[in-house]
Amino acid sequence: MHVTLVEINVHEDKVDEFIEVFRQNHLGSVQEEGNLRFDVLQDPEVNSRFYIYEAYKDEDAVAFHIH
Repeated sequence: MHVTLVEINVHEDKVDEFIEVFRQNHLGSVQEEGNLRFDVLQDPEVNSRFYIYEAYKDEDAVAFHIH
């Protein structure tokens, strides 16, 4: 299993736009073969900070996701 945790900081005035764009990314990613988990979490203390938690079955699944 391959797990990645990414922190993304967005400009305050772009939070709503980021959420909409990343929603589409999320919907596509969770349908990929080998995807075990793809969570998008918004920091409750810093509204413009997000964490992306991705889990894939193996390196091949990660490579498919990236390309």
